[in-house]
Amino acid sequence: MAEVVWTREALSNLDLIVSYIHQFDPEAAQRFARALTDSAASLGEFPDRGRPSGNGTRELPIVPPYVIRYESDGGIATILSIRHGRQSGDD
Repeated sequence: MAEVVWTREALSNLDLIVSYIHQFDPEAAQRFARALTDSAASLGEFPDRGRPSGNGTRELPIVPPYVIRYESDGGIATILSIRHGRQSGDD
């Protein structure tokens, strides 16, 4: 089982997205956060399940339209960022 590690950028992305959704629907924000963290945790068991996205990174679509961008070396899945699917992958 791989270890799942969150970068500061990814945690900041999560906080900003959840805060934004919370302004309009607090329950939806809570559901989103739960779905996203569950998806991220699943990378511990299946670190290569996301689609390759170049530069050694992978993307895991989560709650549409958001995507988890991460790196996996087999033993560690490092979550690099969470972004809207229409954003450029060049962080």
